[in-house]
Amino acid sequence: MNEPLIAALDRALKGDAQVLHGLGIEEAVITSPLWDDRLAFDGRGQVTFTSKRAPGDRGGGSIGIFGGKVTEDELKALLTALRQLAAAPPPPVRGEAYQTRVLLTVLAGGHEWVLATTATPPALEPLQPVLAICGRAQAQAMEKPLRSLSVTLEVAGPISGAGPVPLVLHLHNAGDEGAWVSNPLRVSNQKEHERAELVYARPLVFTPGVTPVPVPPRRTFLVPRVPVAEDEPRYRWVPPKGEIAVPVQAAVEPGSAKELVLRAALFLDEGAEMVAGQPRLRGSVFSADVTVPVK
Repeated sequence: MNEPLIAALDRALKGDAQVLHGLGIEEAVITSPLWDDRLAFDGRGQVTFTSKRAPGDRGGGSIGIFGGKVTEDELKALLTALRQLAAAPPPPVRGEAYQTRVLLTVLAGGHEWVLATTATPPALEPLQPVLAICGRAQAQAMEKPLRSLSVTLEVAGPISGAGPVPLVLHLHNAGDEGAWVSNPLRVSNQKEHERAELVYARPLVFTPGVTPVPVPPRRTFLVPRVPVAEDEPRYRWVPPKGEIAVPVQAAVEPGSAKELVLRAALFLDEGAEMVAGQPRLRGSVFSADVTVPVK
């Protein structure tokens, strides 16, 4: 048993100000090397959610820093669930490096406790009382972005097989504070490095009673429409509650397709999160799908 930690959590549940002032709770969901979402609580009930990878299955999601607050009763429910988990922790689970991991970290009264497991249903089952509270707090925090980044893709018209396709990336910040982001016109566009990509494929055709055959998507870099000037900045400022438009183009090979589904993907993972004391948003973000005709 984690007796010193449990004693500190008991004091926090009774409203001990000394323990609550330094209380820290964090849920981290990590997939090496790029997925790292962290949800943190303090003793006042303040919640901070930091996301560096938007969900790619639906597109249009945001990365960034989000804030919220849980009620006193919700914080007590979380402390109670953590106390029960610390008193009877599940057995260790062996995981592979490529697997998604969940880490629960608690700091109470100077005592630290870390529980690490894989993100598989059997391994997560004992954690559900804690994860359910974390999930609700995360959803509430996502509604209050502090600094965020999402991207939409604008296509001027039908795609032609002749020449690059002109496109516009719109970088949005729904937060109350502005932030710098890597300039899509200046990224290196190298595999496993910072890059701007266009992912495209033929749309799936759904026929009743027939399972559609998945079409492997193709990838091509999003590049400047004109040669980059020497004074083109390394970073672009995305203002609070604002957006910037970045004109780009991409070489697309439509083949015999009559329509294509396009998605922009930005991988802005290199460098620091603070530059000269100013905030910078890092992570991977994807636009929603756009279906366009081919002429």
